[in-house]
Formats: sequence, structure tokens, C-alpha cells
Amino acid sequence: MRAVAVRKMGDTPELMELPVPHPAPGEVLVQLTAASVNPIDTGIAEGLLPMPQVFPLILGVDGAGRVAEVGEGVSVFKAGDVVHGQFLRAPLGHGTFAEYALVTETPNSGALQRVPDDMPAEIAAALPTAGMTALGALEAIGLRSGQSILVVGATGGVGVFAVQLAAARGAEVIATARPGAEGWIRGLGTAQTVDYTAGEVAEQVRKTHPGGVDAVLDLTRDPDRFREHAGLVRDGGAAVSATFMATPELLASERIAVSNFTMRDKPGLLAGITAEAAAARITVPIQQTVALDEVPGALGRNIAGGARGKTTVRI
Repeated sequence: MRAVAVRKMGDTPELMELPVPHPAPGEVLVQLTAASVNPIDTGIAEGLLPMPQVFPLILGVDGAGRVAEVGEGVSVFKAGDVVHGQFLRAPLGHGTFAEYALVTETPNSGALQRVPDDMPAEIAAALPTAGMTALGALEAIGLRSGQSILVVGATGGVGVFAVQLAAARGAEVIATARPGAEGWIRGLGTAQTVDYTAGEVAEQVRKTHPGGVDAVLDLTRDPDRFREHAGLVRDGGAAVSATFMATPELLASERIAVSNFTMRDKPGLLAGITAEAAAARITVPIQQTVALDEVPGALGRNIAGGARGKTTVRI
């Protein structure tokens, strides 16, 4: 089968020809039709996840396709089921940038569920990790109608879901966006945009919200900036980093609730975000769709930043 993988940590991802895996007891083999790109993909390639690996290490954590074979003891899924989910499991190396991928049926190693009728494969593949993160982070914040939230990194995969979910809850959403993306992100429910290329985000937000905001969801990777953004939060509010940028000092704050988001109840989050999309309460903005052999280039563009939604992979 064709797959995008690395031969060792730190290598540049490349298209390879590898054997089709076979499911062990408790495993599900999925013939993939679509996948999607997430920041975690490059983190895995760089060895940033403290999990065991197998090599060549196939990248990709999100995918959609049809169950090709199930291992002994699998009871929820059967061959022919159309499924999607997060294929993040130990050992790393059985990812979704491939024609086939393995996932365990147990919910502790990712999340897999049947795709709702009439949902296109690329939409199903774009939802899992980004959508689950957005939904889980907002649940951790406890955002309510009438409150204000600053979403930093709003135009990326997680951000576009967070903006829509927060707006649907009746919150005032302030989103960071570079020039040219303001109108687009406003169309997803943002009340105000902040041009992060024009100066410090915190300073700009203070001018329009001198009393601060109720919450911050930061999706970027700068601990100093996260500290500044957390300083915008009113007493009793919440600041969440989805990239583990909250330092021990910040986590100990008694003024506001500060946390590094960790995904829990993956099956529940996947079911929740999929239901939102299936009911058309949120849209899934897809910036581009690439072929499997174009994935290495797409990963490089993802690192460069400036995304507007999701990049999906046609397999």
C-alpha cells in the first residue's frame, strides 16, 4: 500500500510502498478514502509525543473509510461499515496517510464511529481531532451565553470549529486573523477580529475591552504570549491552552482558572462534534484537498501557518 511515513524521527516525510497491515485481536483495519492534516502530525514526525513508535512510522491521525477486516473479539464494527475517527494509538506508526490504517476498538486509544448517512468522506475525515479539541476546550472553559472569548489562532483547524461553537452558545467571539481573512472568519460567527500582524494581540484587545474578557482559548505555541493573553481574563474567568503553553506558575493562579487542555472522553467528543456537523449547526471549512503524494508539501505549509480551515487528503 502507499503511505506517507518517516524512517526515523526527524526525517522528512515521504511517500513509501509498505505492506498492508492485518488486525490483531481487538483491532479494526480501515480502508481509507480520506484523511486530514493536523499540527500533531508534524509533532509526531519530530518525536514530540512521549509514546512508543514503530518504523517506518506512518503519519496521520484522522481518517474516514470502510472497515476492511476486524480482529478477534471486535464486536462493535464489522467489515463494510463506513467509519471515521481519530486513529491515535500506541505504538505510533499506523497512521491515516495511507491506503489502510489500524485502530483499536477500545475508546482509550482514539475514537472510531460510523459516519452519518450522506456525510462526505472529506467532511468526516476533517472533524475528529480539530473538532474534538474545540468542543472539549469550550466545555473545559464552561462558556455561557453573553460571555466574551478571545480565540487566538482562530483561522486554523481547531479555531474554525471553536469560533462557530462559541458563537452558537451566544458568546461574543473575538478572533485573531491576518489581513484578508477578517471577512471570512466573521462569516463563521466572529464579532470582532484582531490583526495579529499589526501589533500585540493583548494590547489591541484591551483597547476594545478595557474590562477584559471572560475567557481565552489559545491555540498557538508561545508561552510568553499565552501569559499575556491570560492576563486579559477577568477575575473568575478561564484561560485554556490547547498546546500545553500554560506554565506551572500560571496553572497555580487563584485569580482565574488556567489549564492545558487534555482530551478526555474521546468517543463522546467525536459523537458531539459529528452531530453538530450532521445537523448543519457548524460548517467544516476545507481550504484545500490534496492527493496522498502531496501530503509532505501540505505538512510543510501547515507548519508555516496562515491556514484557513482544514486540509484534507484524498486517498
